[in-house]
Amino acid sequence: MNTGHYNNKTKTLEKSLKKYLKGLEKLLIQKKGIEKTQSIIEKSTACYPDIIKKMPFFNTPMYDQLIVLTSQMMAVKKGMKGEGFGVDDFVDFMIENFRISRSKIPKSLRNMLGKIFLSKLVRVYLKKVAKNVSTNGWPTELITGRQNENFSMKICTKDCQMVNFIRAIGEDDFIPYCSFVDFANAESLGYSLKQTSKIDSGVCTFCFNKKGKIHWPDTLLKSQNKSLNIN
Repeated sequence: MNTGHYNNKTKTLEKSLKKYLKGLEKLLIQKKGIEKTQSIIEKSTACYPDIIKKMPFFNTPMYDQLIVLTSQMMAVKKGMKGEGFGVDDFVDFMIENFRISRSKIPKSLRNMLGKIFLSKLVRVYLKKVAKNVSTNGWPTELITGRQNENFSMKICTKDCQMVNFIRAIGEDDFIPYCSFVDFANAESLGYSLKQTSKIDSGVCTFCFNKKGKIHWPDTLLKSQNKSLNIN
């Protein structure tokens, strides 16, 4: 892990944030109004350079992309907090935005992508990713489920660097909600997901299956927006 790796990439990341905020703007205006939206965008942009300084780097594209996405979301969270919106409101907004963007992809294609994600071939790749990110400071293990087990794939991480990053930038209240992308993704791609450990335990364990329910954690059940029916 290398904190400070992104310091010389600030301009590129700020440009990426601008594009990310542009993608949120329509829904922000719909939910918060034009004036609030403008202020949220300004505050999000202003706080981003300080977030960049604390972004960890793992030299593992999948995990590094996740950190970049999280950094952008945390900028938005800070922007919304500056306008008086709490963590529940932020998470609810982000889940709704995720559902809207994914609904533009045909369900048949999303289901196919879900099956590919849980395929044996991709699992070989994900095991290599787990080994690489472990070497670079984020201990991760991928376990293939046996015939008598209730999961086809299990991913376990220790000393979660996502949690550490969120804590480092002072957004501790988001930690109980930080897996929302995983569950929103499972919902979109049509596979089962269950988190079998508490985030504050220091170990994050996710069990994936081709069929079954999505077991949204209680914290996310409070926040997830149920008004959208993704078909």
